[in-house]
Amino acid sequence: MEFTCAREELSKGIQAVQRVVANRGPLPILSNVLIATDGDRLRITATDLEVGIEASVPATVKTAGAVTIAARQLAEIINKLPNAEVALSVGDSGSRATVQCERSRFVLPGLPSDEFPKLPQLAPNATTLKLASAELLKGIRQTAFAAAKDDKSVISGIFLQVKDGHLEVVATDGYRLAWRRWAVDSDGSLAVIVPARAMGELARLLSASEESSVIVANAQNQILFTLDDRFMTSRLIDGTFPNYGQIIPSTFTCQVLVDRGRLQSAVERVSIMASEREAKVVKLTFTDGDLHLQANAIDLGEGDEHLPIEYVGETMTIAFNAIYLLDALKALEGETTTIKLNGSLMPALVQSLDDETYSCLLMPIRS
Repeated sequence: MEFTCAREELSKGIQAVQRVVANRGPLPILSNVLIATDGDRLRITATDLEVGIEASVPATVKTAGAVTIAARQLAEIINKLPNAEVALSVGDSGSRATVQCERSRFVLPGLPSDEFPKLPQLAPNATTLKLASAELLKGIRQTAFAAAKDDKSVISGIFLQVKDGHLEVVATDGYRLAWRRWAVDSDGSLAVIVPARAMGELARLLSASEESSVIVANAQNQILFTLDDRFMTSRLIDGTFPNYGQIIPSTFTCQVLVDRGRLQSAVERVSIMASEREAKVVKLTFTDGDLHLQANAIDLGEGDEHLPIEYVGETMTIAFNAIYLLDALKALEGETTTIKLNGSLMPALVQSLDDETYSCLLMPIRS
């Protein structure tokens, strides 16, 4: 095996897959990346058996072949080489790879490429969905924060559902529920739970890609994403996602309109006085034309602030975890935030006045 490749291109390919390398995996080869020639391109692959990513980069291939090399060492070497052509060659034994760039030369041990786990491939007759990359990226960014942080339950994943010409991206940890729903130009269907970590990796690939669309396919217990010169697979979480539609109120008795930026800044300031040990509680009191924010802790002191609002409803005080409230506000777009309420102990709906495709439902804290 022998090829040359621009250092910048090789570095981008390695960086695209490096985050799923299993540094302490069950198999030593999972600490490596697989580099394989494919015509006039290289395919660079990494996997931890849960998530797999493949990146394709242009190269000048002199001799076809494949090799696996320790990912961390290779990445460090490539990143520190001068910005010039990199030559990589592997002898007939396949156990040693030589990397050369200008006057630098490194010899790295390798493991047989046929021992590297193969990523699931898209079947020729597979049913696929074509989704707008920018919209899917927004859906992930606006919901991923609400997924549970454990790695086992169904709510540690993000629910993707295509139904009746709409895509829903949903996440919940039992204390908050974030979802985005928008129309898609697709007749297919999909209902899967993808680990939040995998969706985070997909978001990273989407943000780095200039491709306007991503191809999605469901293959048994795996989901496959194809975009531009990147390919990603992830195992799915088995189970039934909570019926979130049942907990979303259909009507509200009170409604608030408030400047999103001012509310976010006020919560950030007041929550300085909220105790980490007591769930960072911030109290919000709504009256006609005024929002009063309060936080206090015995060991910290107290803080409060007033904001002008438009409010319809009876005077109400409700308490939230400040971090959860800030997560919801940061995920919104637009200048004006709507908060809909039914009582101090009932969940509150946080939305943007100008965008009803996204919502976040927050459970209040008894205080």
